Amino acid sequence: MRWAVALAVVTALAAILAWQLDLWHWRVVGAATEAKEFRSLTRLLLWFGWPAWPLAAWTLWRWRKQLVNRQLHRHLWLPLWFSLVSVGATFTTQPADRALLVGLPAMAALAAFALPTFRRSMAALIDWFTLLFFSASALAIWVVWFAMQTGVPAQPAANVAKLAPGFTPEFSWLALVVALAASIAWCRLVWWRAARNRAAIWKSLVLPASGAALGWLLLTTLWLPLLDYARSYAPQARKLVTALGPEPGCIQMYGLSRPQVAALQYHAQLRLLPARQAQECPWLVTDSEAWPAPADLVNPEHWTQEAAIGRPTDKNEFILLFRRTAAPD
Repeated sequence: MRWAVALAVVTALAAILAWQLDLWHWRVVGAATEAKEFRSLTRLLLWFGWPAWPLAAWTLWRWRKQLVNRQLHRHLWLPLWFSLVSVGATFTTQPADRALLVGLPAMAALAAFALPTFRRSMAALIDWFTLLFFSASALAIWVVWFAMQTGVPAQPAANVAKLAPGFTPEFSWLALVVALAASIAWCRLVWWRAARNRAAIWKSLVLPASGAALGWLLLTTLWLPLLDYARSYAPQARKLVTALGPEPGCIQMYGLSRPQVAALQYHAQLRLLPARQAQECPWLVTDSEAWPAPADLVNPEHWTQEAAIGRPTDKNEFILLFRRTAAPD
């Protein structure tokens, strides 16, 4: 039971550290007004954990006798415990996707124990599905990248231009070489897997793990500029700098998230100050969902909206820019 005591001590220390850092921000779901959010979290859990959670459920069923045994089987209970903690945190903390991401390794470890229990026909089905799925995904990534670079085929290039307006493709020899090497390694792995008959535990493990690694590697090499443009606040920050003009001085902010503040400070090199009535900054930036601000912080009569700056890939997220028209009271 020493490992159980050690786990309890580590959990207590983590809880104390989270309390000291003010990380206990609860978002309890269950009220009738939050039914829509509950459904979205359920969909997130189903799709984010696919296909690990069906295999994990099969593991719990096939190894159920070991779970109810008086002797604790740590290889089952530890990943099960961490998976349950992650799922619970998904429904009670924010952001939910980050909490679930932390539990995916434990869920994958739990799902791995389902592989030796499969029959040969099921293992072969998983192999073929994995082979077709990851090969088709890799081919799609290559086709879209080629379309971004050359404009051929035209439809994928048009789709990229529509989904990420203003994006300018970038070419990198290093990224191309790494992506080619990964694709060649995948082809050799498929040939190796088809030519040899390995032990049962390897039959349904090598291809999924390698296919996932291939997909992430291609995305982080060939599609990295596009993903960075789509997910980053840099384009929005550059538009804000253009709207502010040279030497804007200090800028008040209200309702901005931490990622937004960090992006404006890093990409735009702006001097941001919390909004207060006594501040005399000539500019104010705020998130569209946070406006209007409380009257004790910002008097709307003293400000005129100059611009509403959105992100290229998100039609619902805007930063509002206001210019001061009257001195503070």
